[in-house]
Amino acid sequence: MTVDLSRDEARFVRPAHLAGVELVSVSYRQRRFPVHTHAEFVVGAVIGGAETLQVGARTYIAGGGATLFLHPDEPHANATIGEDALRYRVFYLTAASLAGPLGGKLPTFAAPVSEAPHMHEALTRAHAALSGQSDALEQESAFAALAQTLIEANAPEARSGARPSARTRRVKAFIDEHFAEGFGLAALASISGMSSVHTLRMFKQEIGVTPLAYRNQVRLAHARRLLRDGHAVADTAAAVGFVDQSHLNRQFQRVVGISPARYARQ
Repeated sequence: MTVDLSRDEARFVRPAHLAGVELVSVSYRQRRFPVHTHAEFVVGAVIGGAETLQVGARTYIAGGGATLFLHPDEPHANATIGEDALRYRVFYLTAASLAGPLGGKLPTFAAPVSEAPHMHEALTRAHAALSGQSDALEQESAFAALAQTLIEANAPEARSGARPSARTRRVKAFIDEHFAEGFGLAALASISGMSSVHTLRMFKQEIGVTPLAYRNQVRLAHARRLLRDGHAVADTAAAVGFVDQSHLNRQFQRVVGISPARYARQ
């Protein structure tokens, strides 16, 4: 898969025999992504250029040869740095896609950035193998090797935040179920049993993003699935709760990096 370095580009591939696995090849210049989350594990290899990656209170520099590791729902922000195009190869992996080949286990990572050459080599090799046309045995074998590499990256003291409070978990569960509806902050405050201000503050502190940002992330995750299944952009926007197609377009560009229409065509 080639990427045009003369302009921003993000190309997605979904291996036919691997449910819950999505690959993207990216080339960006002067792009900044706000704090956001992904429902999946995100692992990738930087091929060229460099970016800053903010996770929690720390900011990391990831250049060529670095690998990136993010847990599901882990808040982060990133931005290109320098004059060279940032090029990387990334996997979006659902927990279910990894649990199968790993016998129910899931990887945990000590840090979001690694400079280990063998990790970079393993990710780029797997990305290349799964980006082309191949049969079930080839894809499943390449993915099993990648999953084994990721589980071996586990650390005894992997990074993890404190478990959210019961109040915040109830609010989060409500958003997960009702993301397409037009509820307000008062509804979330009623669920948490606190004032609106305290609900907003606690959610941001324990989840890492505001309820609004989290709701938009859930909407985008569902929008991606609908678009992959062939739904029209306008229908997708309505189904996930955006006021109109333009609202979906703006949010999609900010987080995914391309328009919903381009994503749907890939």
